[in-house]
Amino acid sequence: MQDRWRHGEEHGMTARRTLKRLIRARMSKTGEAYTTARRHLLRSAGDSLMNNATNLLQQAAAAAERGDLTMLATLLADSPEVLTGRDGDGETLLGLACRAATGGVAIPPVAGPPALHAAVDAIIAAGADPDAGNQEGWTPLHSAAMAGHVELTRRLLAAGAALDSGLYGSRGGTPLALALFYAKQDAAELIAQPATPNNLRHAAALGRDLSPFVSGTGELTAQASESLDWAAPNWFPEWQRSLSEQEVLDEALTWAARNGQCGSMVTLVELGADVNANPFRGTALLWAIYSDDVQAATWLLDAGADPDLRHDFGGAGHGVSAVAMHLAAQHGGMGCLRLLVERGADRTIVDGSHGGTPQGWAEFGGAGEAAAYLRGLD
Repeated sequence: MQDRWRHGEEHGMTARRTLKRLIRARMSKTGEAYTTARRHLLRSAGDSLMNNATNLLQQAAAAAERGDLTMLATLLADSPEVLTGRDGDGETLLGLACRAATGGVAIPPVAGPPALHAAVDAIIAAGADPDAGNQEGWTPLHSAAMAGHVELTRRLLAAGAALDSGLYGSRGGTPLALALFYAKQDAAELIAQPATPNNLRHAAALGRDLSPFVSGTGELTAQASESLDWAAPNWFPEWQRSLSEQEVLDEALTWAARNGQCGSMVTLVELGADVNANPFRGTALLWAIYSDDVQAATWLLDAGADPDLRHDFGGAGHGVSAVAMHLAAQHGGMGCLRLLVERGADRTIVDGSHGGTPQGWAEFGGAGEAAAYLRGLD
């Protein structure tokens, strides 16, 4: 407190000294001295206003996060400009509150206390723009979508949140794309009214009719690859896409698999999708394992998916030359782990980065039940 007081005192003294120089310069009618002093005073005042705006945003965000509705209401009433203020990452008050309400966009989703969601309601009611994104284009609805937070998604949609906001300057990085990428079906169904953008991978992941994306001759239409300029969040490696028909089909299969859409997978394989293809950071089987979707994983194994196929999965450096059982063990996906064992998957395979077996991955990931299950098989 003393340091903050001393800083404020020194700032005030500096401003007063500058003001005195400005007055003396004006009285002496020295043009250069007056201009210099005036510039210093304006800069000092601007810095003070900027610091004050930042402090207000921090105070309001902290009040929202702890559910202090009284303090939040006071700040919103006395300083409505806090609604349009931004932090160093370009986040607004609503964006910060929504991130807090999802536990920092936690996966699996964190419900968040009722008072925090009441704070989100208060910020929206005060006139916050639900479409104000940060420097990466990340909007509050992106946060709700990625976390699969259904109630927050409903709040933002009711406030008029746009469906077509794109991440990283892309057209395809919409809230729906993010929800489906992370297999958040309940949130995705709310957002997909209509599906934005409307392409093959979204329709497949939602379990919708795929015929509009196939021509009379059995080839994919241009609509099938509409707005595929976004593939994953930026913590995944960059993907140099070809947008070939095979690539579009194979990617759609992985999106259908992680969202448990067996009907879509049947159609996609009939159209030529390869069950063992790894179009981007994971085969369809590994993405089904990610969701611990036993039905989808069973269908893929029956269709010829190789449970011991080595390939890179997930974000950069995550799964290097890993297999399906590594992922099932790490995440404690007991349904899929048992399925893989029953289907004869190799329990001794080591990954290409750490030399770890599935049991080692389970132990490292804190998946105690999976680790105990695998130990019991020896």
